[in-house]
Amino acid sequence: MVTELGVEERVVMAMKQLGFNASDARAYLSLLKNHPSTGYELASLSGVPRSAIYNVLNRLESKGLVSQIHRKPARYVPLSPEKLFSLIESRFEKNLQDLKSSLNGLRKKSPELLTWTVQGYTPMLDQARSLISESKKNLHLSIWRREAEQLSEPLEKAAAAGVEVVLFSFTPLPLNQGTVLSYGIEESELERYWPHRLVLVADRSRALVGGAEDNEENHAVVSDEAALVEMAISNLVLDITLFGQRMGLDTEEVVSGLTEYLAPLEELINGKLNGTGEQTGVSKT
Repeated sequence: MVTELGVEERVVMAMKQLGFNASDARAYLSLLKNHPSTGYELASLSGVPRSAIYNVLNRLESKGLVSQIHRKPARYVPLSPEKLFSLIESRFEKNLQDLKSSLNGLRKKSPELLTWTVQGYTPMLDQARSLISESKKNLHLSIWRREAEQLSEPLEKAAAAGVEVVLFSFTPLPLNQGTVLSYGIEESELERYWPHRLVLVADRSRALVGGAEDNEENHAVVSDEAALVEMAISNLVLDITLFGQRMGLDTEEVVSGLTEYLAPLEELINGKLNGTGEQTGVSKT
């Protein structure tokens, strides 16, 4: 019984987030388990007051979630969960497209904000999922196991769609998609010294960088400004290069894929040395 009530409460919460109120959700759930039912029966089963049950049923009927099959007395049946999912999905997609069209119509022609701060752990994960799902060519992440588990589904979908996925971590990772570079240090051991962090670069053009602490005070930055993206890439290159050196592994292919659009420092430095014959370094006076 405890498990069933827990499931029902989660369903009620989910339906509330989709625009239904608690009475709508409880009436639909009760009708799903006991149908057809009269309004009187449904009030007893759902806990919705008798004085409100018919307003609730009328509202659900107008939204297509219940249907009346008898008149005297009126009895109701629910829309099946499968059809409910399809109905909500189609309406959500339409509303989303309407919103997108309206916002694009209102958008000013001035340059868009390219960098913004994300506060809170859940919003940070939402931004990461969005960047992953929108990626077309490649994804490079420095990540901890906990966040890898949270992002496993969109990462798997990206890999299945042909996106190159490279994951670096000091902790063991639960994923097998793409290239996984891991030191295998237990997360609990690493937490004694470092807070959780996340670096994500999508298509070498957008980045998410910041904390990954599971609290509302967590801060991260999302940006497509070239300077910040380059800093994120440089951080990944350093971690992966050191990983290769410490573990005796060849990471050149991974690193070269990241540095493709960075300045070719080795060539520039070698060119300067070859051109002048002078060495540069630390000067002392």
